[in-house]
Amino acid sequence: MRNFRRRPADTHASEVAVHAVKSSEGGRAAAIISATALFFSAYSLWETSLKQADLGVYATGVISYGRDISDDASIQPPGGFEVLAVPVTIANGGARDGVVLSLRLDVKNPRTGLSARFDGTYSADAAYFVDARGKRPKAPFNALVIAGRSAWTGTVIFYPVSYSNGKSLIPISQVAAFSDALRKKYANELGGAGSLSVLREKLPNLPELAELDAYHEKVLNQNGTIEATLRLITPNPSGWLDRMLGTAVLPVLLTLGMPDIPEDRLARGELVRLRTTTVGS
Repeated sequence: MRNFRRRPADTHASEVAVHAVKSSEGGRAAAIISATALFFSAYSLWETSLKQADLGVYATGVISYGRDISDDASIQPPGGFEVLAVPVTIANGGARDGVVLSLRLDVKNPRTGLSARFDGTYSADAAYFVDARGKRPKAPFNALVIAGRSAWTGTVIFYPVSYSNGKSLIPISQVAAFSDALRKKYANELGGAGSLSVLREKLPNLPELAELDAYHEKVLNQNGTIEATLRLITPNPSGWLDRMLGTAVLPVLLTLGMPDIPEDRLARGELVRLRTTTVGS
């Protein structure tokens, strides 16, 4: 009859409590494991499929400068177009495709105060850097679509689109017409001379001569230095989610110096490798 004896009430309650605690701990552990798995699954989905494009731009120190003298007098400014050839890498750290509409260089000469805006106009390969007397081979720069977790590398050729003085892009033909008008206006001071240097010696502070100099002004010259900011131009966000999750592309800051290169080498259309003193962002 001993087998039918009732257990003490306190012993039964203890066993129930222990079982409940074990069940609770097991359920908590399962919940933690499930939540962890869900977190990593969501993170993996975000990183592989949903993460917005995350673009970064990098420029190496091998940057070249030249004067494009291949266009005719109705297009080309005096001394040719200033040209900067910049090797660029654009990396996309996001999962979604990134679009680059264009690249821009904002340049300033801290000594003269002249500033200019350059746009990425062409792309080029190694053949562009071969010494050429005519037009260097290049292709129009097109908008880029950079797939997620990938990068684009190429050499971008930048041409000026504006100058702070508003005159450095005036074509040679118009500048020549302005010079001819000066010769007629100041014929007596020139005394039959064809060179305006005579007029400069007699009337060095003439406003028209200062305007003539502005037509020939360049942002970079022999032994000069420029400060440049390289930026990516990307489409505007298409919706609130893009605006909330999108990341700004940091610009690249460059300080570039021209070696002691005679101006006649630039006038012949040669490319000059610039000194890169600082690169930052």
